[in-house]
Amino acid sequence: MDAADLPRRYRNFIRFHTHVTYPDESERRQQINTAEVIRRLDAIGMQHIPIPTIWDGVHLVDDGRLAGSLEIERRIGLTYRMRMGRIKRFLDDIFHWSQRDTAIYHALASALREIEFDQLEGRTDIDRAIANVALISTVKQAIAIGLASDVIAAQVNWALGEVGGLTADEIELLECLPDEDSLQSTDQLDLERMALDRGISQIQLVENLETRDKIASLLSDCFGGVRRETEHKEIHPLSVRRLDIASRMLSETGLEALVRIARIANEYVGFQPRFEKKMLPAADGDQTRMRMMQSFDELSRMVPAAWALKVASPKYFRYRVATKSFMVREKIKKSDKKQLFYAMLDRSKSMQQGERIYKLVAILMNRLRAVLRREAILGFSFFDSVVHEQVLVDEVSQARQAMQNLHSSFFLGDDTDINLAIREGITRIEAVVADTQAERPELIIVTDGDHGINVKPEELGGIILHAFIVEEVNDDLIQLAKATGGVALQQL
Repeated sequence: MDAADLPRRYRNFIRFHTHVTYPDESERRQQINTAEVIRRLDAIGMQHIPIPTIWDGVHLVDDGRLAGSLEIERRIGLTYRMRMGRIKRFLDDIFHWSQRDTAIYHALASALREIEFDQLEGRTDIDRAIANVALISTVKQAIAIGLASDVIAAQVNWALGEVGGLTADEIELLECLPDEDSLQSTDQLDLERMALDRGISQIQLVENLETRDKIASLLSDCFGGVRRETEHKEIHPLSVRRLDIASRMLSETGLEALVRIARIANEYVGFQPRFEKKMLPAADGDQTRMRMMQSFDELSRMVPAAWALKVASPKYFRYRVATKSFMVREKIKKSDKKQLFYAMLDRSKSMQQGERIYKLVAILMNRLRAVLRREAILGFSFFDSVVHEQVLVDEVSQARQAMQNLHSSFFLGDDTDINLAIREGITRIEAVVADTQAERPELIIVTDGDHGINVKPEELGGIILHAFIVEEVNDDLIQLAKATGGVALQQL
């Protein structure tokens, strides 16, 4: 937003004055190093934020309080009268020019009272102050362009509620996700389906989207309006990175569906990685452990104290040997075999409807998080009437790249052959297990197809199948997934 397009009082409101907090009574104001806050703001491209707004952000950490109406009016009057000459002050006593902007600051204080700042947790007070600064700056500009304070607070709180619980690995993958216009054609947006998902009328949805988009552009302006690459994110507080995602979520309608479905997937215990580090016996092992004797062949590996017992009490020694109750030393080696997940992703044209692409990406992102935590290997392939090339993700950099490579052109396929996808998935899992020595494979299928299923549970050979049917119903596929012990969800 160009400040030159705004009336004078709004330009001053955005740039200079701060009248809505109690800085003198804030203990945090004395504890937090404001100079460090400013340095960190400069480092993440927020050099343009005025000092008064930074002070407000610092004051509102923990015990900072918003001023009341009378205090706001007193400060506004004092600020303006300090800039007036003697004659103008005399006239101000009659015309009250110094109170002309009071309503603006009352609206700001009203909005800030409703905003739930504590939803953005930061590792340090400085991180929280920086997030506060971004929010206050956004609210100021939103008021300046004419949005009502209650509408601003409602939309900002909604965004904070959506991103407040996001973990660092979820944020990292969302930062890699392409923009909405690259992932889905705008002419494929189904406002009726979106309204149904949100439980509100389509008219209200359109109004909300317009307001959200305005707030999103203002919030992204705080960060210079530039998308930053992931490798530069280490200097950015997690709270600010959440706000960056919040600005995208406000403007990119499908991102809300993605986060919602990913959250649903996270709730299912049966869909979580079962990763464990095993310690296996090995003659060339680099570690040693103690365990109970299992056979008489292990006499040579008994601990020295056992041989001392032979001298002290031969009869008791022979009893302990006969009952195998001595400890022996054993060389071991760590086995870091990871679990294998393999996803078959529907790329038929029907997946472009509504928010189906985002819901598919949500399931993929959920599994990529396991790769980021180094708990699993993920393979995936897109399918329609045929199964396309395989992508194998084993490293963190590959997980990021997999998200960056997603594009709407992937979803231009033919009809959906779910039976072929499942059988080809079984074949590819067997090949990956043989090549990577991964273990406990599980097959995931994400589709909007409602075709009949003729695959039998025995064909999976112990592989667990998870089925996610997007915005449709497929009882046959659900029953097959349940028969293997997998998660089965439809009408996502």
